[in-house]
Amino acid sequence: MTRRFDRLVVLWRDADGRRHVIGDLWRESDGRFAFGYRPDLDGARNVGFERLPEFREERLEDAPYRSSYLFPTFAQRIPSPKRSDRAALLREWGVDDADDPMEILARSGGIQLTDSLELAEYRPEDDDLRRPLEFRLAGRRHFGASARLKEGTLLRLRREPTNDHDSSATLVLLVDGEPVGYVPRQYSAMVARLLDQGAVLATRTVRRHLLPEELGPWVLEISRDQTK
Repeated sequence: MTRRFDRLVVLWRDADGRRHVIGDLWRESDGRFAFGYRPDLDGARNVGFERLPEFREERLEDAPYRSSYLFPTFAQRIPSPKRSDRAALLREWGVDDADDPMEILARSGGIQLTDSLELAEYRPEDDDLRRPLEFRLAGRRHFGASARLKEGTLLRLRREPTNDHDSSATLVLLVDGEPVGYVPRQYSAMVARLLDQGAVLATRTVRRHLLPEELGPWVLEISRDQTK
């Protein structure tokens, strides 16, 4: 069954490639789209983030921007139906519903070379991961062992509570223990909580996107072992 994506996390990458959660894009029950900034933007501001040109006022979720159409900031990240390679791109991203802009943004990340924005599926910190989650591997460029990744590679997870940037950081490793990257920041608290509780989380690569190398093309799937 096609998964419906009604809420996405909006991320901004700093000069060092670290992702910061800056807001949320969601689809309301009446079909309209809404965008609101997160209330805690100081960390991103300290490393250069400025409010997006389309969203100059710092509106939060309780009084967001609303539109009957997808905001241009995000709509421009969806391939035009006139593109000859559109169908191939959607297949590469794993899109099931080619008419759903939210799914296209969730699967592709909405990444462009002209800015540092990225989108990802929203999951609350108390999510139990019984519904599989796909995400783009973070920090891959720092680990040479990531060159050994292939589609279907089985992986392990290991907490890294002493990480200087995120006390909820979780390393992603090959089965032999070599690290290949990190769980992205927007999911780190959720994954750390589950691991600390002893949950068994199955992790594997599912596809490789044709993205610039520095952005990390590997998409992973993580899910909770339903028998545990």
